[in-house]
Amino acid sequence: MENSSRREFLEKSTTVLATGTVLTALTGTTVEANSIKGEKLSFVHHVFFWLKDPKNKKDHDKLLAGLRGLGKIEQIQMAHIGLPSINEFDKPVTDATYSFSVLLIFANKADEEKYLVHPLHKKFIEDHKNLWSKVVVYDSSVI
Repeated sequence: MENSSRREFLEKSTTVLATGTVLTALTGTTVEANSIKGEKLSFVHHVFFWLKDPKNKKDHDKLLAGLRGLGKIEQIQMAHIGLPSINEFDKPVTDATYSFSVLLIFANKADEEKYLVHPLHKKFIEDHKNLWSKVVVYDSSVI
């Protein structure tokens, strides 16, 4: 891996922002925005879960295991399971009241629709819906 100066990093970052490409800082390679391994991705499904009992570790662990199990569904191109990030620099508009978020990226809306009716997704809902008090979904298409 090649070291670069802060100035070089900022110059490359500016170029990345201006050209619409994403720079992989560790490898120095670039990929087109909205693609993974050359495959265009156009649909994002972001789900936020609020546990009924956020302090219950057993419920927390069960939901996390269920979310991880969704990764077996073949239509998912990329997945990210996250927890609220709370620190001294959070902005007043940051909502950190949720328990988990899961960000799923699909090649297209049709693949997301297949995911929604997939038996593993339906089983996840059936097995875990008793754990959450609220679920919010944000879907978006790439423009």
